[in-house]
Amino acid sequence: MHIEDFKIADLPQGRKAFEWLDVASRPDGGMWRVPLCTVTGREPGPTLVVIAGIHGDEYEGPETIARVYQRLTPEQITRGKLVMVPFFNQPAWEAGTRTSPVDGLNLARVMPGDPQGSISHRLGYYVTIKFIDPSDLFLDIHSGGVALNICTSVYYYATDNEIGHQTKAAAMAFAAPAVIGSIHPENAVYGCSFRTCWDRGKAGMFTEAHGAGRTLPHEIDCFTTGVFNLLKHLDMMEGEPAPQRITHHLVGDDQRQGPSTANVGGFFRPEVRILEHVTPEQRIGVIQDFSGAVLEEFFAGREGYVTTLRAVPRVNVGDSLFGITGGEQLAG
Repeated sequence: MHIEDFKIADLPQGRKAFEWLDVASRPDGGMWRVPLCTVTGREPGPTLVVIAGIHGDEYEGPETIARVYQRLTPEQITRGKLVMVPFFNQPAWEAGTRTSPVDGLNLARVMPGDPQGSISHRLGYYVTIKFIDPSDLFLDIHSGGVALNICTSVYYYATDNEIGHQTKAAAMAFAAPAVIGSIHPENAVYGCSFRTCWDRGKAGMFTEAHGAGRTLPHEIDCFTTGVFNLLKHLDMMEGEPAPQRITHHLVGDDQRQGPSTANVGGFFRPEVRILEHVTPEQRIGVIQDFSGAVLEEFFAGREGYVTTLRAVPRVNVGDSLFGITGGEQLAG
């Protein structure tokens, strides 16, 4: 089936299915495709959409979705529809890269996309039209990829409106070690699903994880349990969400707005840990040359918690090095 013909509303009740959706033709005569896992309940109800693989070097999402899909039966979903995409960006997935090797674009910077554009623009359009718009709750599973180390976390809208209240309750039910509320989702990076959901009035969340080009069993367990918790939270499954320990509940600005970047190439040596609380004058790390001489120092510049650190010591000019989430830590 071509993705243009796919509609979540048309999914039959009481079914579990895996299929491929064609997106656009490849030079070799094949198709760029999107894998689709669906499990639908016996009765109408909410639509939970879970996608992964927006970036091709992030592996936690595909493994989480595969686990959830294998463990679920239609009988367990009492109502509603669970729609999951293990990876959305096949070009980047096959290359193992953050950006597409076909057009050089970052899929998380082009939504809501363009149905007549390059492959990334088309994928961004279909994420938006076919999956964000018909969802009642949208979860985008991300991680640090190859280059970054990010705290295991789930993000929600910390806003005093319906989707703010809805996503906060869902994030607390998901229960990653760090639950982070963004007080200014309108300032989130344009083109990502979190911002696109906000702009379209949809309840959107996303996760982050340590990444570094591999998966960690405890993070896959956390995310798998988190998806099942969302199903229970939405009354799509029987039972209560399973407890998972929340060590940090941060509410503030979106750390993805300004991770500090390298002005010189060299070897990055961090001096802080993930989720360490830092003060404005605290040194975060340095870039050294091969003799060990310091080429550039980095200071926090603000109070907050370290949520992102570069995982690969080798840096080029312009590489992201760290991110700090400012704001208040609340009780879980």
